[in-house]
Amino acid sequence: MGKGLLPDSHELAATAARSLAIGKCDVALVVGARLNWLLHFGEPPKWSKDVKFILVDVCEEEIQLRQPCLGLAGDAKQVLDMINLEIKDNPFCLGKSHPWVEAISKKARDNVSRMEAQLAKDVVPFNFLTPMRIIRDAILEVGSPAPILISEGANTMDVGRSVLIQTEPRTRLDAGTWGTMGVGLGYCIAAAVASPDRLVVAVEGDSGFGFSAMEVETLVRYQLPVVVIVFNNGGVYGGDRRNPEEITGPYKDDPAPTSFVPGAAYHVLIEAFGGKGYLVGTPDELKSALAESFSLRKPVVINVTIDPYAGAESGRMQHKN
Repeated sequence: MGKGLLPDSHELAATAARSLAIGKCDVALVVGARLNWLLHFGEPPKWSKDVKFILVDVCEEEIQLRQPCLGLAGDAKQVLDMINLEIKDNPFCLGKSHPWVEAISKKARDNVSRMEAQLAKDVVPFNFLTPMRIIRDAILEVGSPAPILISEGANTMDVGRSVLIQTEPRTRLDAGTWGTMGVGLGYCIAAAVASPDRLVVAVEGDSGFGFSAMEVETLVRYQLPVVVIVFNNGGVYGGDRRNPEEITGPYKDDPAPTSFVPGAAYHVLIEAFGGKGYLVGTPDELKSALAESFSLRKPVVINVTIDPYAGAESGRMQHKN
């Protein structure tokens, strides 16, 4: 959850050049992050076989488990303060023209350009990229203090990690290492209570939202400034994708367990408790709903209709559904 500690827009942010950065580095200073599957366990081929890890972790057992070149057990803030104090008279610095810095910067720019070319297209019925771009731009327009972003879902969270930009630290919570669906609305409530000066924006897949959707009642009861955006593609990964023969054949009454009721009116759920709901399916409708709800700073659910064929299924298990 370190996104935003260094703004995603910073010239030295290497998120967009992740494969190059971790694959070619000589030394990696890993602060408060675990060398688990999200970082490929620190092993080849994603990392160089000769890379040296400096691992800073509050948990000494984690350092013992990973056996880094150097382990520093302690609170990340205190350890970094000590490192900064040690190097202040002789700081480690690579100039902007250093080949390593230039290579990462160029790769990041190229990857961002390719992504922006895809994001620039207004695709209707919505894919995941078009509404995500509109949401990104609306959040950036809020300025500082930046909204706290909550995210959970399969495609929704994955795409959001690439598209949505964090400019300030401690402004993002998502389903994390284990993809724990259902945490979103609880995170929303906690974030709104802990940071009452900030707007809270939740970008939810329809399945992830469904795990704790009834907590919208709590949002309304306490009038928390939370805008919940539901990417409604009709199911887990996507909606009912049976072919015509399957729909009329012997399995016509047996939709996949991953598909939901088409056109589910999630926005009506919050209206039942006195909150505000929006149903949107075009760029203009989404922009209008975001502008109104962000300025309202009241409990809102925006139900965004997504093409049921837009999502990709993890593990490519569609043929078994």
